[in-house]
Amino acid sequence: MRLGRFLGLCLEEAVRGLWFYRRIVAPSMLVMMVSLTVLGAFLLVSENLNAVLVSWRERGQLQVFLRDDVSSEQRAAIRERLHGSPAIEAVRYLDPEDAAELFRTDFPELGEVLDLLEENPLPASYAVTIVAEMRSERVLTSLSDELAAMEGVDGVQHDLQIIRRLELGVRSIRLVGLLLGGTVLLAAVITTANVVGVLVVSRAREIDTMRLVGASERVVLGRFLVEGALQGMFAGLFAILVLYVAYSLGLSYLDRGALGFLAGLPLAFLRPAITLALLAGGALTGVIGSWLAVGPGGLRSDA
Repeated sequence: MRLGRFLGLCLEEAVRGLWFYRRIVAPSMLVMMVSLTVLGAFLLVSENLNAVLVSWRERGQLQVFLRDDVSSEQRAAIRERLHGSPAIEAVRYLDPEDAAELFRTDFPELGEVLDLLEENPLPASYAVTIVAEMRSERVLTSLSDELAAMEGVDGVQHDLQIIRRLELGVRSIRLVGLLLGGTVLLAAVITTANVVGVLVVSRAREIDTMRLVGASERVVLGRFLVEGALQGMFAGLFAILVLYVAYSLGLSYLDRGALGFLAGLPLAFLRPAITLALLAGGALTGVIGSWLAVGPGGLRSDA
């Protein structure tokens, strides 16, 4: 039997069986949909957080905070060092009032806190942009250590310090998503195996009839494997639809003005590659569950 005809026959029988026994297969599809939705939600969050990391890496900035008692000579030496470095592309001086205004712009929900204070707690600083070709951890760390050792400098903070914290958070989110999604996917495999096992028992007479009219064991087995794959793919489609609706609703209610400096970051839905991976993961989950129920010898023992 040609492969195309074989797959076509298995697909036709699988679709018919899924529709006829839709109430029986619904639980396994629901469990798979929940697992893929959980996994997809964590991937969606981590993908957008990763965009924040990329944006910060592209900025390549460090902040040089000055002491309150910095002298004019010390300030001149710091400025001369900044303008004389080949690794520095641009330097911007921020006095305390400029720093406060920038804070209010980046964090509008916290800006009112500054107005409640008697004195502005933010120090003067230099915002330094590194040359694009030299935006590496080695350069930023070396330059930060050198500037921090200068007189009049209270401290230096570079973007990589924030990026490390964010990367740790993104990895944690992905790990939690994989653990939760994997746990529920395992439950989906077991549920699918149990459901297919019930279907094999309830359709024993139908399976015997298929054999009597000449259907090979490959066709009978292939039908159940394709049914499992279709269950997983449908569950994946529903999961993606749920995620997209939740994502769209979230965007409509999101106050981007409250995000401060993050407002300019483009929020995006799951990339096509991840969407296809969710569909493939659902199909594979269904196939594994079906194989556990009707693998070699499984059909013969129930027939």
